[in-house]
Amino acid sequence: MSRTRNHATGFTILEMLVAVALIGILSAIAFPSYRSYVERTHRTVAKTAISNILARQESYATDHKRYTGDFSRLGYSGSGVSTTAYVNSRGDISLTATNALYSLELKASGTVASCSGLSGTPGAFAYIVLATPVSATIDSRCNSLCMAATGERGASGDAETCWQR
Repeated sequence: MSRTRNHATGFTILEMLVAVALIGILSAIAFPSYRSYVERTHRTVAKTAISNILARQESYATDHKRYTGDFSRLGYSGSGVSTTAYVNSRGDISLTATNALYSLELKASGTVASCSGLSGTPGAFAYIVLATPVSATIDSRCNSLCMAATGERGASGDAETCWQR
């Protein structure tokens, strides 16, 4: 009579702990990199929106001999007020705040306290475009970005680092 042994198949608790530890280590390394990538992508969307607005402002100034603080006069539409526009993750700029990453403001006069790196005060023939994240998780490193009519750039964080490509 032959005797058969039943062998249990599966994982031991030690093997499971090792697998869980490896997944935890990989996650701890990957998640901050991913988060940084997402923030840089959002920042690029804001910078592109600012450049788009600057181009429209210059076109408007060519036709009207002055700049405007009204986004609807620059051709942006939506259901919101015309003094604030929004940009979503696809880069679409409108007056509607739905799915917005950043709120956009045109500052035709006064200083922009939340955007360091800019000097002086915009006058009647100058302006500043300010992009502010609608949520603190969108860009924790740079937060607000701004650009003046002169091309001077600023940010709540380190302006040079925040405006790098």
